[in-house]
Amino acid sequence: MFEEDVAKEPEYVKSVEPDFIKLMNDGYFTYKFGNVKDPKNLESLAKIKPIDDDDPWLKNQFKLISRQLNDLDGSAITLSNVFSAVTLFKWALVVDSPDEDLSKADKLFADLYTESPEVVINALNVIKDDIKKQIQVEHAAGVKGVLFSTQEIQDERIGQSFFNETQKKLDTELIDEINKYFKTGILHICGFDGATNHLPWFVDYKLPIVNWATKIDGYLLGQGKKLFKDKVVFGGLGNTTNDVLFKGDQKQIQAEIDDLIAEAGVKGVIIGADCTVPRETPVEHIRWAAEAAHSYLVRKKQNK
Repeated sequence: MFEEDVAKEPEYVKSVEPDFIKLMNDGYFTYKFGNVKDPKNLESLAKIKPIDDDDPWLKNQFKLISRQLNDLDGSAITLSNVFSAVTLFKWALVVDSPDEDLSKADKLFADLYTESPEVVINALNVIKDDIKKQIQVEHAAGVKGVLFSTQEIQDERIGQSFFNETQKKLDTELIDEINKYFKTGILHICGFDGATNHLPWFVDYKLPIVNWATKIDGYLLGQGKKLFKDKVVFGGLGNTTNDVLFKGDQKQIQAEIDDLIAEAGVKGVIIGADCTVPRETPVEHIRWAAEAAHSYLVRKKQNK
């Protein structure tokens, strides 16, 4: 996966000509927690320790990002990816079962937290400090910004009290670390695979750009600008095989872009997908979307 990412990244970037680039840390979505044999076992999890500064998870991400950047022409700002402590934790619970439904990770997390919140919260704090090292590594590798991906636990046993008392504090510390090293940061409130989030819970997260699942969470881009107090909003396009970016023709994609901009306005708006698009998304569809956004004002003047 490492070599494939390095080899194919420049070709893909050249084919879509993006306004900015967000590198993905494929293969490093989660990691082996320090001194933990089985994160699903509370007795084992209670022994968690921070990873070393030269842990392979950190060293190999530095190598991946450095090589990716080396092969790009540098004409577009490039960001890297950072997941929240809660996300890394829950994915570690299913990492040995790659074919498992991701929703099982949320259930396993809720099971552990319900049985022993103290052990889980301690582990989350250790993971959070490990992620701070990841942020520093990504800065050292040379990226110019970070997309910070966070998400509520998708289990009814884990609600707003956990979010406010634990998750928000963890996220805030990581956002402070991101802002310490980078001027550009994107808050990605992840709605992948139908996950839902309460957007008002995130309004005081201090990153300048916000991206969320507009097709799921109940706020269009323009509505999100008001909710997030005129921060830059990013997204609008659905990211499934049933959405227009994947299956539409050029006319349909242009119409979708025009509707998004008409609703959100032309200032403080970045058009993109709500989350990761399917690998099979035709390259020309992405180019059509970009061309439609870039030409929006000119086309509107011509049609008057």
